Amino acid sequence: MDNDSVINELNTVLRGELMAVESYDLFISNTDDDKIRKLFEQFRADHKEHAELLSDRIRSLGAVPGKRTGIPGMFSQIKLEFETKRKDSDEILKRAYFGEDKGVKMVEEIIKGDLDPESADLVGRILSKDREHLIAMMETMQENLSRENDRQEWKNDDRDQQYLN
Repeated sequence: MDNDSVINELNTVLRGELMAVESYDLFISNTDDDKIRKLFEQFRADHKEHAELLSDRIRSLGAVPGKRTGIPGMFSQIKLEFETKRKDSDEILKRAYFGEDKGVKMVEEIIKGDLDPESADLVGRILSKDREHLIAMMETMQENLSRENDRQEWKNDDRDQQYLN
């Protein structure tokens, strides 16, 4: 494992973190659910912190960290704008989950590659936090689904009462 390989891998993870920050900016601006917005704001803050930690590590290896997501990030952002425009908060939450899951899988592949122990530890901590994001989103989706099922049952109960009267 040479230094250039480590730096390239870390810059790849950094681009993913920067894309996540941009994605959460978009999700935050398009959701109308305060609980989901607060969740997204925390995730965005986590990804900003991850980007800073990765940048610091890249600098410590004697390189300059990337500051942009590049053309793939730009196209991904355009696609995401179309996918989230005029969607309800639950749909945006699902899209955020999909994106976070994709990012986790990408980072899992990178951990298998050319990283020195210190960089592998850093990326492992980032991955752990991103997995926590997935769990929090899944729990929120389940709560929202349960709430929607309860509402549906109440509507059915009301209809039954009206029918009986």
